[in-house]
Amino acid sequence: MRNKNDMAEPDDLQLSAIDAYLNRVYRIIVIIIPLVCVCMSLIITGLHAVGWYDEVDGRAMWIFDSWTLLFLIVGIWFFATGFDQKGILKKEKLKNAKIAMLVFLLIQWNAISYICPFSNFWAYSALFTVMLAFFFDARYVAVASVCLLFSEFASWIVLGGRLLPAHDAYFGANMVFRLMGIVLTIGAVNLFTFFGEKYLVEELEKSANYDTLTRLLNRRSMDNHLKSAYHQAETGEAPFCLIMTDLDDFKNINDTYGHDCGDEVLKFVAHTLITGVKKNDYVFRWGGEEFCIIIKANEREAVAAAERIRKDIAKDPINYRNEVRVSITVTMGVSAYHDGVTIREMMDEADLKLYWGKRHGKNRVVSSLPKDSENPGTKKEGEKPSEPNP
Repeated sequence: MRNKNDMAEPDDLQLSAIDAYLNRVYRIIVIIIPLVCVCMSLIITGLHAVGWYDEVDGRAMWIFDSWTLLFLIVGIWFFATGFDQKGILKKEKLKNAKIAMLVFLLIQWNAISYICPFSNFWAYSALFTVMLAFFFDARYVAVASVCLLFSEFASWIVLGGRLLPAHDAYFGANMVFRLMGIVLTIGAVNLFTFFGEKYLVEELEKSANYDTLTRLLNRRSMDNHLKSAYHQAETGEAPFCLIMTDLDDFKNINDTYGHDCGDEVLKFVAHTLITGVKKNDYVFRWGGEEFCIIIKANEREAVAAAERIRKDIAKDPINYRNEVRVSITVTMGVSAYHDGVTIREMMDEADLKLYWGKRHGKNRVVSSLPKDSENPGTKKEGEKPSEPNP
């Protein structure tokens, strides 16, 4: 049986591509957005101080500057507290940072519109949504865009005399250019965000959550699926079983036919596993030649499915490069959810059954152990047994 280090949770694995991307973007966004707003505030304050922008009320400007400074402090706080001890961005911090940035940006824009009215500030409206776009979260950017457009048009009604172009022969043309500029720019930002989320983030998530060889979900992605299946079983929504699967004598296949053949065997087994379960079940490559199946079925149905898969794998050898025929068998251990059992206990139980079957004939599905069976304290054949825990 694998030791405790081998049974590490997915969060203990190395930083994924999507985590690395979000870590970098988060650090940039929560600091750069407030800094840009601080710079804009200081520029307006400076123009007012030298007498080039007398329309601004001095006291209101100081309030505006103080608010902007608070924005920067909040950004620094998110920067300092957003990561766990492993250096991975906390999901709740990312969500809260998006909301905070959105709220502060909208307040910032309205403050500029009403405290520092200037007819050409409309040209900077897209800047406030561009910054959120790099989170590649289309929902937040869409909400920011709608709120920004609403506040923009509201300010034109309230302060139309100062924010709209002069009512002359070019008023209509100026308004068309203004509206088209805002709509096209914000539309482009939303398209950029949508396609960035769809292609960049989705590809990064695939890289993080799928095994490149077998195209199965990887060990890192198991955590959420396990918790969801466990919760459904706990609330009576759906039964739940775990099936641990291991190729028999896989080392001999690699040693005899080479690792390229071993890779083909792994892909064949992965394909048989994924086609042998229902759409709402999940198959994971746990590591090496070992796989894990989350199956939404009771124990009897899970054992039947495991037997069917085992027979499908064993019935026909694979034809490797039209040169050799390689016979493959697997051993499987089945653990069923019952009241009071934990996810860890289910995994340990499936693991015990799997390696009991490995030592007692292989090519079998084990759903129960003999009462007098010894504790299988070995790992795979050829490996040294792990030390017992004190």
